[in-house]
Amino acid sequence: MVIVDIEGMPEEERLAVLARLDAERPGSSSLAAGTLAGRATANRPNVAIWNYQRYADDHSDVSIDDLIEVRFPVVFFGGEEFTIDSAAEYLRTDPVPPLSVSTVSDVIDMWSALHTAGIVGWDAERRAVEHVKPLGKYRTVLRKWHAEQRDAATDIARD
Repeated sequence: MVIVDIEGMPEEERLAVLARLDAERPGSSSLAAGTLAGRATANRPNVAIWNYQRYADDHSDVSIDDLIEVRFPVVFFGGEEFTIDSAAEYLRTDPVPPLSVSTVSDVIDMWSALHTAGIVGWDAERRAVEHVKPLGKYRTVLRKWHAEQRDAATDIARD
């Protein structure tokens, strides 16, 4: 396995990239996500995103609102590439609303579906989500999850 600094890019480098983006397209840096949005939360709890609700329920000093903002590494299959993610990024409505993900429960459910299908796992030592299967498998599970969400929304609309 390749060891990479999965905590994110150096701050000077990140700010330089954001400045270049803003120079080319003013205001674009406010839309940054992934590694450009910042490094992983340094003091993040050792809990996978699919367990956030249970963790918040079991720890009176932590709220689900706190956990939504936690930025954690996501290491892609093969271990050489990564991004930084958070539940909050899925809930953003600017510049466009997310597809099928509109609540914290949706975000947790989506990650839970990926975990249950064996696509992602939790690396407790690095406090990171790790893709344990190739991207094609990930896409297949997400397509199925989105279809189930769409079908459930249609059923609710009919009632």
